[in-house]
Amino acid sequence: MAVTDKHPQYIAAKNNWQIMRDAIAGEDAIKQKGTVYLPKSAGMIEAEKQGDSAKSIYEGYRTRAQYPLWVQDSLRTMVGLVSKLQPEIILPSKQLQVLEENATSDGFGLKQLFIRVVLNLLEYGRCGLLIDVDQKGVPYFALYDALSIKNWKENSVGGRKDLNLVVLEEQFDNSEDKFGHETRTVYRVLELIDGKLVVSLHDSGSVDDKTPKLGSDLLAFTPFIFCGTTDNSANVGTIPLLTMAKAAIKSYQLSADYFQSLHHTAHPQPWISGLSDGDDISVTGVMAAWQLPQNSQCGYLEITGVGIDKTKAEMDAQKNAALEAGAKVIDTTAQESGEARRARQDDQHASLHSIVTCAAEAVEQGIKYMAQWLNLSDKDCVFTVKPDFNNSTYDINLAKQLQEMAVMGKVSFQTYWEYIGTGKMPDITYEDETLRIEAERDGTLGVTLYDREDKPSIS
Repeated sequence: MAVTDKHPQYIAAKNNWQIMRDAIAGEDAIKQKGTVYLPKSAGMIEAEKQGDSAKSIYEGYRTRAQYPLWVQDSLRTMVGLVSKLQPEIILPSKQLQVLEENATSDGFGLKQLFIRVVLNLLEYGRCGLLIDVDQKGVPYFALYDALSIKNWKENSVGGRKDLNLVVLEEQFDNSEDKFGHETRTVYRVLELIDGKLVVSLHDSGSVDDKTPKLGSDLLAFTPFIFCGTTDNSANVGTIPLLTMAKAAIKSYQLSADYFQSLHHTAHPQPWISGLSDGDDISVTGVMAAWQLPQNSQCGYLEITGVGIDKTKAEMDAQKNAALEAGAKVIDTTAQESGEARRARQDDQHASLHSIVTCAAEAVEQGIKYMAQWLNLSDKDCVFTVKPDFNNSTYDINLAKQLQEMAVMGKVSFQTYWEYIGTGKMPDITYEDETLRIEAERDGTLGVTLYDREDKPSIS
C-alpha cells in the first residue's frame, strides 16, 4: 500500500464532496466544468462532426443557462444564525486561556474556529481537527476539510476503538517566484507505533520525521478529531445541503433547455423557395424586407414551444424541492432531547441543532487533548454552545404562504429562511426586499443589498 491510497468511504463520497464544492463556488465553477454538469444533446454531438464551427452551438446553450445560487444563499443564512450563538468557554489554566483569542494555525480564536467547523459540516458533512504544537511548544488547532482526509484506520484496544492511522493531504508552496502561487502536494501521516504517536511528512518520495516534541514523553493517542453532522465518529456521514445542490444542478440543466427553446422561439429560421440559378434577393426597409423574384415564396420555420411550459414547471418543482431541503436542515424550532437526538442519528438526518452540537463537542475534545498534552487536568475544560436560536416558533400558515410566495418570486428565499430560523419577519424595507428578490434572480445576492451603506442589521 502507498501513502496515496484512499479509504473506501472516501472514494465513495468524493464525488458528492466535489459536487458540493462546485455548487458553493457558483455559476462560473459549474459552467467551467462543461459537460460534467450540462451534457450535450445528441443533435449537438452530430452537428460538431460537421466542423469546429458547430461547437458554438453548445457554447450558446451553456451561456444561456442559469445556475441558481440556492446553496450559497442558504449557507449564508445558516452561518448567520450560528454566528449569533455565544459559546460558553471555561479554560482554567493560563496555558490554555490563550486559545480563546489565538487557537488556530492562522491566529484566530475558539469562536472563529467553531464557526469554521460548522461551515465545513454544512458544506461537506465532515471535517477534522488536528491538535499540534508550534516551535515554542504552544498547542493549536489545524482544520482539514473532508477532501483532505484521505485515509484512516481504527483498531480495538480493550474493547474500545482507537484511531491508529490518519493520512492528511496538504499543499506546500512550490513557487520560485515570490509572487507565484504554485503548490505541491504532501501527505502528513499520524500513526501509533508501539502505543506512541509518530508523525511523518511524505514529500515526493522523501519521508521526514515531524513527531511533535513537548517534554520527554510522546503522546499515547492520535490527536485528531473527526467532526460530523450527527456524531463525531470516523465514518463518513450525510451532507446536509447535498439535496439542495443536486436540485440546483438539475434546475441548471432544465434552464439550458428552457432558454434554448425561448431563443429558438424568438429567432425563427427563414426559408425561401422557387429561386433559380442567378436569381438575386434585394433587401429594403428598416428591419430588412425581402424583394423576391417572381414566383418565389418565403416564410419562417417556428417551433411551437409545446414543451416550454412543462420545462418551466419542472424548474419550479426543483426550486420547491431545494427550499424544502433547506428548511429541513435549518429547522430550529425546538431543542432536542437526548432521545430525540439519538433518533435523529439513527435516521441520519442532520439539522442545524445537531451540527452545532457536534461542532462544539469536537472543539471541546480538542481542548481536552491539549490539556492532556500539557499534563494539565482536562476535567474543568469547557466549550459548549447551546443551539438556542431565540427559542422562537413560527406560524405554520404564514411559513407556508412565504414558501409559496418565494417559489413564485414574490418574496426572497432568504426572507423565508430567516423567518423559519428566528420566528420573526426580517426588519427590512420594501426596497431592500425587492433588492433581495432581484439579487436571487440574477445570482448577485450578497452584492446588491449587503454592500449598501444603509444596509439593515441582518446576519
